[in-house]
Amino acid sequence: MAEYCLEIWDSTATFGPNAKVAEIWDALTVGWSRYDRLSGKAFFSLPQSSRNLWAANPLLSHLKIWRLTPTADTLVYAGAIIDTDNTGDDVVVDAYDYLSLLALSRSGFKTLYPTKAIGSEIVSPEWTAAKGATSSILGFVTTGTIQDPLGTDNTTPIKTNAQFGTLDQTRLQLFYDLSEMGRANTVNHVTFEIDLTNTFNFWKTRTGVATTAFVLNGNISDYHYLPGWSRYRNDLATIGVGGSGGAAEITSVNSAGVTAKGLRQDVTTLTTLAGIAGLATEADQQKAALDHTLVNLTQQQSAITLRVMRGKVEPYIGFALNDLVPVEIGNGVDTITGNRRITGVRAVFSEAGEDVDIIVSPVAV
Repeated sequence: MAEYCLEIWDSTATFGPNAKVAEIWDALTVGWSRYDRLSGKAFFSLPQSSRNLWAANPLLSHLKIWRLTPTADTLVYAGAIIDTDNTGDDVVVDAYDYLSLLALSRSGFKTLYPTKAIGSEIVSPEWTAAKGATSSILGFVTTGTIQDPLGTDNTTPIKTNAQFGTLDQTRLQLFYDLSEMGRANTVNHVTFEIDLTNTFNFWKTRTGVATTAFVLNGNISDYHYLPGWSRYRNDLATIGVGGSGGAAEITSVNSAGVTAKGLRQDVTTLTTLAGIAGLATEADQQKAALDHTLVNLTQQQSAITLRVMRGKVEPYIGFALNDLVPVEIGNGVDTITGNRRITGVRAVFSEAGEDVDIIVSPVAV
C-alpha cells in the first residue's frame, strides 16, 4: 500500500528550495504529473482546519512529493507552489514543476544564431542568460549536460541556417522548437529537462531502457489508445529546388498504402532540413525530408495511456521518464508489441487508493 508525504520548503535568495518548513500527512487528495518536454502539474487539497495551510505561500513556497512504500521512499515530484483555491470545505493548492519556469523566461529580441550548433551554440548561451539574469527564478537550477543533436549520419552536428534567430519567445517554446529540429529526419530522441535533482539537461538522444515491461492484464489493467488515422496521407508533394535548379514539384508516395487504402494526397511545406547530411544536392535533401514526413503520416503515432494495476508498478522504480519500455497489448482488437518511449507519468492518490497512468509514445522513426 502506497502512502504520500508532502514537503513544503521555503525559498532562498535564488528562489529555490531552502529549508523544509512543513510535512503534510493529512492531504485529502494528491495528484501529480511529469512529461517529456512539457510542464508537469501537481495539486493537493487540505481541510480548512489544517495547521499546514500557512506554509503554502504562492510564488515562494516549494513542493516535494514523496511516495512511500514498505520497499522504498521515492521522490516523484518537485516544483513551485503557484496558487491556492479556497472553497467552503477545503483548500486546493496547485504547483508546477521547475520545467514550467522556462515559460516565464523570455529569449532575446532579434537575437541571431546563424549557422550555429543547436546545443553548444544556442541552448547553452540561452540557458546561461536565463539562469544568470538578475533575480532569475531559475538561479537555483544546476547546469548539467548540454549536447549537440546529430544529423542522419549520427556524426555531423545539426546547425541552423544563416537566417535563424529568436524574436521574443519564451525559452520553454524555444528549447522545444530546438529539440524538434534535432529530432527532424533522425531517429534520435532529442529532449531537455529540469530533473528531480534540479538540474537542466539538453540531450542529443535519450537511450535509457526500462527494466520493467508493461503488459495488459499483467501490471496494466486498461489502456486508452487513439489510432489517429484521420491524419493518414500516402501521397505527398512539396515545392522545392529541382536537380537542375529552379522550382520543381517533389513527391513521395507509399505505393502499398495507396493500394490498400486508396490514394490520399496532400501538400506540405518542409519546415526544416535539419538532420539531412551526406546527400549531394539540395533536391536530394528535400526528397529525403519529404520521405521522412511520409513515414510519419502512414503510421500510427498517437500516444497510449496505460492504467497501472494498483500495487504492480512503483513510479520511477525500474523505469525513468524517456526510457524505452516493452509494451504488450493483445485483446483481439489491438495488437501492440515492442518498445515504446515513456513520455509521461501521472498519479492521483485519495482515500479510495492510488491510480497511476503511464503515457507511452512510438519510438522516433
